[in-house]
Amino acid sequence: MTQSPALPAHILFATDLGARSDRAQDRAIRLARDWNAKLTVVHALDTLDAPNDQPSRPTAEGARSRAFSLLREQFDKDVEVVVEEGKPGDVVLQAAEARPVDLIVTGIAGNDPIAQSIFGSATSKLVRKAAAPVLVVKKRGLEPYRRIVVATDLSAASAASLRLALRLFDPSAITLFHVYEAPFSRFLEERDLYEQKLKPGALDDVRRFAVEAAGEAVADQLHVEVVTGDAAVRIADYAAQMDTDLVVAGTQGRSGIVGVLMGSVALALLDEVPCDVMVVPA
Repeated sequence: MTQSPALPAHILFATDLGARSDRAQDRAIRLARDWNAKLTVVHALDTLDAPNDQPSRPTAEGARSRAFSLLREQFDKDVEVVVEEGKPGDVVLQAAEARPVDLIVTGIAGNDPIAQSIFGSATSKLVRKAAAPVLVVKKRGLEPYRRIVVATDLSAASAASLRLALRLFDPSAITLFHVYEAPFSRFLEERDLYEQKLKPGALDDVRRFAVEAAGEAVADQLHVEVVTGDAAVRIADYAAQMDTDLVVAGTQGRSGIVGVLMGSVALALLDEVPCDVMVVPA
């Protein structure tokens, strides 16, 4: 099968080789198969000494052998395994920068991970600094992503998230989700009525954004949701309610500064949503 130019050709799977890393591993392998992509596995040997009451860390050769054994039964193509000493976030970023990586896949918990919690330093570092999109896998399962939410603040930077989602998935499976502003609404007695009056304008704004980002024919296939409130919370609530498989969000927004607007929402989503999250650099 010939690799489609629209799909990722090289996936990097960052793993701590722990028990819960199998979720991210299964997804990385599934995507590599579906997209006929090269797969590189990266594991960091943390240079800190293990506590006396904990098992000693494996050697580089032992980690490499374990990675190969975990993949051998599931993936029949050649796999590159990279094992380096250092902090997980640094090791993964260096491996990604040295290769034409189109997507980084990682999990949410483990022994050394890529993070012991979703907000572990390595995961947040990947999300903030990686040049490639980062897919954080939280759910178990190998079914294709069929219900996708793309978060947007209608900025030119956030359009990158929508365009990537459209490259990878059917437009009819995508919900474009926008949290619109209702200035001073919290001070009004008829807050709901005021917000409802603003909603048609917000829908029009999202429609124009989608047409500019993807064209009218594609925009017509997207489902659109507009709400007010805290962006991360509202997206998380919607994702749980609709049994969403994947939320896609960008690291830059109207400010153009990572960590503000869409950037802060993207980081918050890692903690809030129950499904997988793909964070897209502008």
